[in-house]
Amino acid sequence: MHWIDGHLDLAYLAVNGRDMRQEISDPTTGCISLPAIRAANIEIAFGTIFTEPGVFGPEHPHAYPASDDADAAEAVGFRQLETYERWQAAGELSIVRGAADLSGTGPTPKTIILMEGADPIRSPEHVQRWFDRGVRIVGMTWAAGTRYAGGNTNGGPLTPMGVEFIQALDAVGMIHDASHLGDDAFDGLMANAKGSIIASHSNCRALLEPRQRHLRDDQIKAIGERSGVIGLNLYSAFLAKGRRATIADCVAHLQHVADVMGHRRGVGLGSDMDGGFGPSALPEGLDHPSKLPALAEALGTAGWSDEDIVGFANQNWRRFLMRALPS
Repeated sequence: MHWIDGHLDLAYLAVNGRDMRQEISDPTTGCISLPAIRAANIEIAFGTIFTEPGVFGPEHPHAYPASDDADAAEAVGFRQLETYERWQAAGELSIVRGAADLSGTGPTPKTIILMEGADPIRSPEHVQRWFDRGVRIVGMTWAAGTRYAGGNTNGGPLTPMGVEFIQALDAVGMIHDASHLGDDAFDGLMANAKGSIIASHSNCRALLEPRQRHLRDDQIKAIGERSGVIGLNLYSAFLAKGRRATIADCVAHLQHVADVMGHRRGVGLGSDMDGGFGPSALPEGLDHPSKLPALAEALGTAGWSDEDIVGFANQNWRRFLMRALPS
């Protein structure tokens, strides 16, 4: 079975010292590399540009001092973008720019570049520059918030510049990622955005504690009504309370999203494997991308049809991307 993964911090791992071209020698320290992606039949990965304000220094090459430091944020963002460009030049992956690039499979995985936290984009006027370089999905903030939107940790609405920013994203055809938005900012996105909306790596608040990192049922419904897709996050703490998650927990979140939406066409994978945590923080029996077939098998046991399972594994994301990416 082929997979589309809606969230992997590939460039972040690279700039923080991992040689992504090599298999990981110690499986307790990590599980994501370009060879591992190929071996697991992940044909398309949403590769992030993940940057973080407030933890600055040489030991944090993905970070910058503060949200309003546009020079520093832009520099660390471009460093990660250039990582994807180098991998493409070396034949390690290919960057998806339009719907036509989705066709065909082969040994080289495809990557859709997703900016997680938009501080590297200096202003709405700079959106076009990033789009021209290949970015196709933008989440306005990571947890702490940016100069565009409140994040899930501290909350807060869109800023006035954030409203202009959404308009600029829509103007070029950028996809919006709602993961990590605080509740007020999420509502602002839904009220202002005309373009396509996803949550690349988010789970269900109804099954967890009432944190803004997880989606409320009305938010799930709103994304479904916009024909968006929600990617299942495999971080154990975002699947179960106070224990290591199981594959059954994954199935429960997928089923809940499907129940709220009223169909199974709006669920996909957004694993976030190695996204600031190691394999021991992934569900039991699902601590490596090679084990993704166990999740598909569990869905079958839960009564999902073959069509539903293939939809979750790749077709739901693919259908969405065929609609949302430039033709």
